[in-house]
Amino acid sequence: MADLDLLLAQKAALKKAMRSGALIVRHGDKSVQYRSLIEMKTALSDLEDEILEESGTPRKRLFYINARRGY
Repeated sequence: MADLDLLLAQKAALKKAMRSGALIVRHGDKSVQYRSLIEMKTALSDLEDEILEESGTPRKRLFYINARRGY
């Protein structure tokens, strides 16, 4: 697993790039080029999952209940 500080720095760099509209994220001597904003959002979600796992906090889940009366 990656270090928590490194994950937080990667998350900050990714968010900064998303806000600026750039598809290339540079962190240190490494760079990643994304194809779309959707791919960046997926990567951000994955990073947040890793951060929660590293910090020991379980991910919050959302359930929808659909109940109907009758047949």
